[in-house]
Amino acid sequence: MSAAADRASIRRVLGYVRPHRGRLAQACLVMIVVAALNGAMVKILDPVTSSLFAAGGADPARLMRVALMIPGLFFLMLISKYTLAYLMSWLGQKITQEIREDLFTHLHRLSMDFFWKSKGGEVMAKLTNDMTALQSALQFAPLYAVRDSLTIVVVLAVMVWTNPKFALIALLAIPMAGGVLGVLGRKLRAAGRRGQEVMGEIYHRFQESLQGMLVVKSFNFEEGSIAKFRKENDEFFHQMMRYFRATALSGPLMEFLGSLIIAAIVYLGGRQIGAGTMTAGQFSVFLGCFFMAYGPIKNLAQMNATIQLGLASAERIFSVLDEVPTVVEPKDPKPFPALTRGIRFERVSFKYPSRDTWALREVTLDIRPGEVVALAGPSGSGKTTLVHLLLRLFDPVEGRITIDGVDLREMSSHDLRERLGLVSQETILFNDTVFGNVAVGKPGATREEVARALETADAADFVGQMAKGLDTPLGDRGARLSGGQRQRLAIARAVLKDPKLLILDEATSNLDTASEHAVQSAMERLYPGRTVVMIAHRLSTVQKADRIVVMRSGRVEEAGTHAELLERNGVYATLRRYQQLEAPAA
Repeated sequence: MSAAADRASIRRVLGYVRPHRGRLAQACLVMIVVAALNGAMVKILDPVTSSLFAAGGADPARLMRVALMIPGLFFLMLISKYTLAYLMSWLGQKITQEIREDLFTHLHRLSMDFFWKSKGGEVMAKLTNDMTALQSALQFAPLYAVRDSLTIVVVLAVMVWTNPKFALIALLAIPMAGGVLGVLGRKLRAAGRRGQEVMGEIYHRFQESLQGMLVVKSFNFEEGSIAKFRKENDEFFHQMMRYFRATALSGPLMEFLGSLIIAAIVYLGGRQIGAGTMTAGQFSVFLGCFFMAYGPIKNLAQMNATIQLGLASAERIFSVLDEVPTVVEPKDPKPFPALTRGIRFERVSFKYPSRDTWALREVTLDIRPGEVVALAGPSGSGKTTLVHLLLRLFDPVEGRITIDGVDLREMSSHDLRERLGLVSQETILFNDTVFGNVAVGKPGATREEVARALETADAADFVGQMAKGLDTPLGDRGARLSGGQRQRLAIARAVLKDPKLLILDEATSNLDTASEHAVQSAMERLYPGRTVVMIAHRLSTVQKADRIVVMRSGRVEEAGTHAELLERNGVYATLRRYQQLEAPAA
């Protein structure tokens, strides 16, 4: 990461700090108090030592005053350090909370192509590991940079005040420490950034294996999956060891530099005491100053590692926040039309990001209001892509899609999807109750409305047999339900919205024959008054459609009713024979 990128990341982080500058100012004031108290603790060594070793014995009254000052200073330090720790923890937690919310919100506003090209585990690593590293930097970097730097300055001031010439020895540590931190910083930055990237790969591998465990076990792929994970885990180990080697080296190097300084102080101080140019009290102040500064100097060395890892993490987090949705919302969106003239695909062409082949090529298709249109064709023919475009998950590369003459790109995506009901081939349920899952698309839905939707989807019986009925938790991804039950809840979710346009993408694909007929009959009762677009590989589910549009290689091959297409003996008739819905022609 370049210096320019560092500065850019710091500016963006400061943008989140700015609204809380009042709290940061409070923390800085407390840091000044802590630094001053550190200086006072060192300075008190002079009267303590002078009282103890005064000629003729210590003055009891003076010794008592000095002794009482020690717990008093430590009590003030206790209050100050507690207040400072609380303020910095609050700032670190609050700022990362806001960045995390912005990141989560931005992810939901990105277009689907981002999720097609991104690994889920990598995104999760940025939401967890990178946020933790950034939080540490926010919480501890200002603490070390301000409090410990001020402490070092105060301690040096005390040394100069006590003996200016002798204080010059301590100043020799500053350029040496700066050189050490500069060299180690470059290693920490590179190793930390690569470590976070590899951690994203590990998260992805975990997620991939857990979600695909059925396939892993069915194909005896356990060892292959473990081998891939072991390789990535080993790379993470080596990258983090590079980081920790640099971190581990900083402390001992600083200690070695410190040993050189303290050796010089002991040697030269001893000679000056012998010569009568320095008192024992002054010498104790210098030793105290050195040991008081040792902790802050060591913290500054560690701060370098924290900052470098935090900057690497900030860069990765902001890379997501910099992603721009490819589906752009209009500044002045037009309202969703009444759907009285129909839907039209006008020479629509589309290819998915990072793919070279066209998923759709110059598709022209009209769907009349209230019409039930079935999309049929072999796998990869473009059926699902048409639905993706109709939902405006993507925009056409060429051509346009209109509803009553209004281009989808001129409407609000939220307004468009508010009027659509979708049952997809991949049933997604959340770790929520039956009621919560069905009511996803209709905030404020009543229990009666949800119950009616379940009845329509032929799901009321199995939900009624659950211990808590509508309030039954379904577990992660609806793991406690069968495939058919999950699909029926997804159908109920779409029914509840009472949409003008109903989209069914293999809506009955996971149902047994009896349930398929029951749900199909229920869905057919919903068709009147709605425009319906359905995708089906089972041609038995599309025979009653008003029109069947057959696709192949991203183009519309033929269209007509079930009987008309059979009579043509084209693609549709061939697909039907393959599915053995009628005997092959002699």
